[in-house]
Amino acid sequence: MFLVGHAAVGVAAVSALGITNPVTAFGVGWFSHYVADFLPHGDEPVGEWAKKGNEIFRLAFILAFDGALFLGIFGSYIWTHGPSIPLAAAALGSFVPDIMWGTEKVVKRQLFGPLSRFHASNHNFFHPRIPVWVGLAWQGSVTVLLWTWLMLR
Repeated sequence: MFLVGHAAVGVAAVSALGITNPVTAFGVGWFSHYVADFLPHGDEPVGEWAKKGNEIFRLAFILAFDGALFLGIFGSYIWTHGPSIPLAAAALGSFVPDIMWGTEKVVKRQLFGPLSRFHASNHNFFHPRIPVWVGLAWQGSVTVLLWTWLMLR
């Protein structure tokens, strides 16, 4: 799942639960990442594309686009609703597993032991082969739905 989608899930969970403590919000965001990754989301072809060239460069390209999209959406939320440290913490927490994974890709060694193994085994637990357009449509729909719900709150 892309970071903008992970952030939508984490921020929506924290918002729906009414969590105001930033540390708790960060933890809920982090946990929500694993919940979202457990469900099939069809972006495996993007990872396969990254491996066909300079993997780090291609992943950085995806991260830049994904990060810019998140910043634009979250910036719009802040613009209309005002700053929220708990929601920002939830978004950051939702990024942690992928930041750890990306860090390990860059340094080419496992740094986070059991958390890395859990993330890898949890990611797409069911391992279905979903066409990329279905996965992107699913992720996009969930992301738009959750961010729209958050904006209208």
